[in-house]
Amino acid sequence: MKKTVVLGWDGVPPGIAFEDLLDRMPNLRQLLETSTYGPLKSTTPPITVPAWMSMMTGCDPGQLGLYGFRHRTPGNYKEIWIPDSTDIKKPKVWNLVADAGGKVVVIGVPPTYPPPTVNGILVSGFLAPDTDRVYTHPASFSEKITELVGEYKLDVFYRTDDKDTLKTELFEMTEKRHKLAKYLLQNEPWDIFVLMEVGPDRLHHAFWRYFDKNHPLYDETNKYQHVFVEYYELLDKQLGEILDLIPDDCIFALVSDHGAKGRKGAFCINHWLREQGLLSLSIEPVGPESLENLEVDWDNTKAWAWGGYYARVFINVEGYERNGCVPPEEYEEFRNHLATLLQDIKGPNGEVWKNIVHKPEDVYEECTGDYPDLMLYLDDLYWRASSSMGHESMYFYESGNGPDDAIHDWYGIYVVRHPGQTKNKRVEQNILDIAPTLLKHMELNIPNYMNGKPIRSY
Repeated sequence: MKKTVVLGWDGVPPGIAFEDLLDRMPNLRQLLETSTYGPLKSTTPPITVPAWMSMMTGCDPGQLGLYGFRHRTPGNYKEIWIPDSTDIKKPKVWNLVADAGGKVVVIGVPPTYPPPTVNGILVSGFLAPDTDRVYTHPASFSEKITELVGEYKLDVFYRTDDKDTLKTELFEMTEKRHKLAKYLLQNEPWDIFVLMEVGPDRLHHAFWRYFDKNHPLYDETNKYQHVFVEYYELLDKQLGEILDLIPDDCIFALVSDHGAKGRKGAFCINHWLREQGLLSLSIEPVGPESLENLEVDWDNTKAWAWGGYYARVFINVEGYERNGCVPPEEYEEFRNHLATLLQDIKGPNGEVWKNIVHKPEDVYEECTGDYPDLMLYLDDLYWRASSSMGHESMYFYESGNGPDDAIHDWYGIYVVRHPGQTKNKRVEQNILDIAPTLLKHMELNIPNYMNGKPIRSY
């Protein structure tokens, strides 16, 4: 079986990798000379969950029934559930390889907790709660990890003002994960090897304001302005060391699940819905509170929303929701009207925003799971949606969870080097193209439910 290596850099945008910092990344620069590469269109929505699973299954979020980190319990206004590995029903690429008798190594891909059984070794990603519980397959492999790197870091807490501690932990996490990966590349059998490093995403959320001169909070005198460069130099160093360990007949793919850019602020979508007369409260909040903690008058609420990188807007349909008040026969007319209102939301000074409003069935060929009625991306993702109410204004910058200076963007990156490739080509691809590319190289059947196309060699 032909071998495959996938290296994931979570949240890396094309502008940083291919332009801004490329001069500081000699290994990436050399790799691009003999690779097919370019921007990689992420999922809709461009969020870590579902994006990594879409990449590894060749299925879009509608097929997977994953629309973000959390989901509604059907018919319940406030109860939520967080998807884990047991909720991914489509086979991942490594499952298809294992079905054909291949050995697999998977490190850090979300969601892979609880750790599923694989034909090889799996180390759960950052959604695993901690390393005190079983986070590897086989379970005993965690002992080897401790022997190799000491305390293994699944993630770092990045929404903090203690940037010094965060920087230390971020670099340490990345170094330990790659030390583990390099050990496995050399000491365990594998036909497909997948490593996902979440560190770039954490770097962006915590340090973007110190790098991006266009960020609203940019400070050119700050001592953290070099952290971006230093971290990407670390990624490049690890990239070079991994490339040195893989065989020449191996296809290599460097990928990111989505992009990133500076966050301009947060918009209180439920505050706005209330001003439109579509949401009603039984008790007024005395300060900022999330919707889950508020007393909503559901009998007189036609729509409400969840916040995040995008707003999931739900319509209170009679006969479906517990206290539904929108008659089913009026649903589509109301949804169209609401979509028009959402499209016209403007910025804090009345400036026109580039809002994007989707009906799920217009985005996905198939809609499974608990999808929203409307999906709203504020000002082309520059503004985050907040479900909280009780703020002095609908617009604010601070985050209730701590500092957060970056927002996700539509395009990540990909670099695919086929065995023997001697030329390069920069061309845009889709995140659904990664799985078929790997399967074609390994001479395995590409399932007919995958909509992507294999990436060409030049």
